[in-house]
Amino acid sequence: MARTVTTKSGRVLTDDDIDKIADWFESGNVDISTWERRPGRPRLDPATPEHAPRIAVRVPGSLHRRVTAKAARERRSVSQVVRSLLEDYVASRESQG
Repeated sequence: MARTVTTKSGRVLTDDDIDKIADWFESGNVDISTWERRPGRPRLDPATPEHAPRIAVRVPGSLHRRVTAKAARERRSVSQVVRSLLEDYVASRESQG
């Protein structure tokens, strides 16, 4: 199955482009020792050194569309919405004892 590769600027790379890049790297004329690693995503909790676990949940398509639309209107990610809802859920259960 063909995969579309897009650059940061939005340009779609052709097979010829990818072949040229591969040839350039394989030529041995590339010094990657000076390249700087880009930082990854920030930690969800900077005080905690471990990786944040992922929770996978299946939802009906209609619910996904509604949540995605509402999150976009609020300029939030779906992950931010779900984290907020989970925090509220746990807090309400803890206050009940």
